[in-house]
Amino acid sequence: MAPTVALIHSEKLLEECDKIPNLLGRASMIYGLIEAYGLLHKVTVVRPRRASHEELLLCHSGNYLKHLEHCDGDEEETEEDEDFGLSYDCPKFSGVYKFAEVIAGGTISAAESLISGSRFAINWSGGWHHAQSDRADGFCYVNDIVVGIQRLVSHFPRILYLDLDVHHGDGVENAFSCTKRVFCLSFHLHEVGFFPGSGGVNECGFGPGKGYSANFPYKRNISGKRFRESFFRTTKLIKEQFDPSACVVQCGADILTGDPLGGANLTPRDMIECLNEVKSWNIPCLFVGGGGYNLPNAARHFALLTATICDAGELNDDIPEHDYFNSYGPGFELSIEPKNLPDSNTDAELETIYRAIEKNLLAYGVNADKKD
Repeated sequence: MAPTVALIHSEKLLEECDKIPNLLGRASMIYGLIEAYGLLHKVTVVRPRRASHEELLLCHSGNYLKHLEHCDGDEEETEEDEDFGLSYDCPKFSGVYKFAEVIAGGTISAAESLISGSRFAINWSGGWHHAQSDRADGFCYVNDIVVGIQRLVSHFPRILYLDLDVHHGDGVENAFSCTKRVFCLSFHLHEVGFFPGSGGVNECGFGPGKGYSANFPYKRNISGKRFRESFFRTTKLIKEQFDPSACVVQCGADILTGDPLGGANLTPRDMIECLNEVKSWNIPCLFVGGGGYNLPNAARHFALLTATICDAGELNDDIPEHDYFNSYGPGFELSIEPKNLPDSNTDAELETIYRAIEKNLLAYGVNADKKD
């Protein structure tokens, strides 16, 4: 019998995920807190397998993968490295191809847990939504989400991808922009100079996939109330029109207030309400991680979301003593409170965005009865 909640976890997966620039050691911190709260006893831990070369080709070009295979972190950066995105925020390192196999394998294993009958699957070591077919980008070397969704598409007719990270889920949207089988919906901060710069409300797919992508771009310091209301209305609309048979949710922690690379004013409580809405749909759901550059807050975020997904009840606000305990000072509390920041969004602007998405759905005939 398949587990209700499968959590993808192994020391090898943590070891590889801990290598990501700007997130060094974050994966171990996340799972250290999850374990400290006893949440590993509330789920079925599934050891991931590695992705095969053929599975990586479901997202990435052969030339890009070949370059990763021969990458030597001890050598000087070359022009070819830059062409493949292995510079700046994605510096090359030795063993990056094995890293890609392990990271993608985690999300493939989560997808296979859903195919085997699990209701929910969690892989907080996944969620690297910026990697493109032929280049690394935005701290993302491999797009495990795309590879995982490709696995799900072999079993589920229609996949809804929800991206809650503060940055636009451009790599995933680009991969599925021409298909009706996968609907991509991204909520993200969108302003001049903010990475990756894409994700306007009128970007909604191409060719046969026109209308099967939607973007909800908001302004700086969006409040929890406004975000939740926008999320509930927009997902309800798209769920009714698209009728997904499974869902993938990217839960990036850079959406939290105070994130050094963020710009929203949200807390894990806001995300918990969104996840509870998704859980109420009663379809298989795969939850992956993503950004989150205040490492202790990211660990708080993913521990609280794990408790929500597995119905563990309310966690004690006092952080339990464990190997990373000192990282949570000076308050040593699990909760995160919003800051007193002016919300740059207005209700009228958010209504306009919602109406534009609604118009696109109508204009391009998004309907579950119109299958490929």
